[in-house]
Amino acid sequence: MSRRRQPWPWQRALVTGASAGIGRAMARQLAVANVDLVLVARSGDQLEALAAELQAGDSGPSVEVLVADLSTPEGVDAVAARVVADQDPVDLVVNNAGLGYEGPLVDQDPSEVAETIGVNVVALVRLTHAAVGAMAGRGRGQVMLVSSMASLQGMPMTAVYAATKAFITSLGEGLYEELKGTGVVVTTVLPGLTRTEFHERGRWDLERWPSVGWQDADEVAAEALRAAAKSRPEVVTGRLNRFFAVLTSKSPRGLRRSLIGWAARRR
Repeated sequence: MSRRRQPWPWQRALVTGASAGIGRAMARQLAVANVDLVLVARSGDQLEALAAELQAGDSGPSVEVLVADLSTPEGVDAVAARVVADQDPVDLVVNNAGLGYEGPLVDQDPSEVAETIGVNVVALVRLTHAAVGAMAGRGRGQVMLVSSMASLQGMPMTAVYAATKAFITSLGEGLYEELKGTGVVVTTVLPGLTRTEFHERGRWDLERWPSVGWQDADEVAAEALRAAAKSRPEVVTGRLNRFFAVLTSKSPRGLRRSLIGWAARRR
């Protein structure tokens, strides 16, 4: 892997959900800039393979592997402990791990609903709380919250997932203002449809979704990191997504709900 210095202001980043998708893309792009890494995911084999790739050669960054299931209290505790550690401190926490299942809520397994809320909300809040506390004590640091365009409107057939993302977007907006003057910045990322393994796990029928507007994980990661490096409060990735975000903000919520509900019923 060729390496070049990017204008990233971070020394060490912890990335959750690093074994695939946007998290893996962010880890690779940070490694190119020689930012040391703590990689977090449930799959130890995938993390070890990624760590070996990122450390190839003599000039690679330091890479730690932390296997943890963020749907469990034990997994969250382990990652929170690393976030607040004074030795080799982390100055960027990327809360990227997330999941969501497609289908009517009435048909979803209760364990999958609980898992979605546990990872997307409970674990994210716990790790964000740990991060901003430790970083405020040092007077510097950054947290990235990976939300979604789905956070801008209630989404039939993915209602729980969209609701958890709405929580994340609201949390990020509030924390950005709350933390002003502390040296800690929270940046919220709103990707749209992105080509990753996410949809396969959540049993999404992608033939029912639009064929345009998709981004690659590398594109999303690059836009997110650039926005975070500039300490922006929020970034919607992709030009088409930004157009729809503006359109959403200017159209009546009831009209949007009706149109999206009609489209979901047709699917």
